Amino acid sequence: MNRALKIGFLLPYSGMYPFYGQHMMTGIACALVKNKIAASQFQFIPAYVGNGERTKYGEESKRLIFFEGVDILAGMVSIKVIEDLKPILQNFNKLGLFSDFGEYIPTSETTGANIFNLSMNLWQSQYALGKWAVKEFGPDGQLVMPIYEAGFNLSASFTEGAAVAGSTGVNSLVLPQDYANNQHLDLSPFFEALEKQTPNFVHAIFTGKLANQFLWQWRKSKFYDTVPLVVTENMAYSEALFEVEDMNIKMYSARSWHREMQHPNNKVFVKQFEDFAKQEANVFALLGYESGLALSAMLPQLLKGDAAEAIFQLNKKGVEGPRGLVGNQHLEVNNFPPIDIVKIQTGTPKTVQTILACENALGFDTTDVIAHTQSGWLNPYISV
Repeated sequence: MNRALKIGFLLPYSGMYPFYGQHMMTGIACALVKNKIAASQFQFIPAYVGNGERTKYGEESKRLIFFEGVDILAGMVSIKVIEDLKPILQNFNKLGLFSDFGEYIPTSETTGANIFNLSMNLWQSQYALGKWAVKEFGPDGQLVMPIYEAGFNLSASFTEGAAVAGSTGVNSLVLPQDYANNQHLDLSPFFEALEKQTPNFVHAIFTGKLANQFLWQWRKSKFYDTVPLVVTENMAYSEALFEVEDMNIKMYSARSWHREMQHPNNKVFVKQFEDFAKQEANVFALLGYESGLALSAMLPQLLKGDAAEAIFQLNKKGVEGPRGLVGNQHLEVNNFPPIDIVKIQTGTPKTVQTILACENALGFDTTDVIAHTQSGWLNPYISV
């Protein structure tokens, strides 16, 4: 290699995970170095994009390509913004290597010849969780979430899964801004709804500090341990559970990936990353590592300046990652990997997660969800 590969890294603000960008870039570097690509052969150029506003992404992408001369645009990008970035990536044959939590279901508008997207696919785990919750606890569920979380496909995906399992009675409560904001959380409308009609289970969709506040208030309520609590996958990430381990709280969730997965590729990833970074592997390290594996496989074409051919070759061959095959990103051949359903019991010195079942999103007809959520947020799920 005669020159360093320049990676422009788009960084939206996240109060929930302030250091996610470092974890992702470290994951990329780890995979590249482990594939015998020296650190001197690639260069990260971070770019702050506020809360992920569409105009910010556009401005910073143009600056990175025209003034910094990057070969690749990477980072956490809402798939609803990808359509805006398509023309510049295609016109200059640059690679868009983006990541997200899977808060939205992908469509043809969110893909392109120069775009490769890696996702945690929360929409799939939500569908699997809804299907399991109804089968396990009964058909009458109660969803609760703030306005921000309601703007994504997560609640609708859960409801679709519940419907497939036979539910006709999942109620949904979106807390108004006055009741759920950065300053405080008031669950009185939610508890009043439970008083009027006690459901078979509650499903909570929260992020960041509000997730912690919800769990504290739920733990102290009279409904705790009477009505089962089912939480969205991000509320059960290790970083989130660390904040609530002293609550001694029981709940249920889904896991599409976790550090202790026994797949050989995952064990290799965890060891390599933790030896390399001297910190525990998490979902951001995973997304970065998978991106690094993809970059390693695409390197010959990228060095020739042909991003479209690089993606074509990656999709043709694929590369094995911690969660399985990285590649073959075609909408017509959706990949529905197994998703663990877990019972969580927080506590010190250790939080225990017990696998109860395995589900997937196979058969999920996403048409209705996509059609009914056209007015969602443009910023990524973590950008609050």
